[in-house]
Amino acid sequence: MNTPSTDELMTESNNHYVSMWEALERLHRNEDFKKVILDGYFRDEAQRGVSILATDHVVRNGLRSEVMEGLIAISRLQDYLGNVENMGNIPPEDEE
Repeated sequence: MNTPSTDELMTESNNHYVSMWEALERLHRNEDFKKVILDGYFRDEAQRGVSILATDHVVRNGLRSEVMEGLIAISRLQDYLGNVENMGNIPPEDEE
């Protein structure tokens, strides 16, 4: 049974993240992705959530935690996509 070497594991991991980054780059060029995720979710939904945090209805009914969970979800997806970009965007001089 052959055990993969550290270099082989690193190469496989790098290839995975580069592939994910390439897919993310294609998504960023897709107008539907921009409209639904980047503009609709990351911008509009985040602004909506922030704007309703201090409304009387939300405060009186104890709904702030629910609104915050929505904002946290937005943050988690942004963080994940940022990690894909950071891990997969390997400068050419570092590809070895």
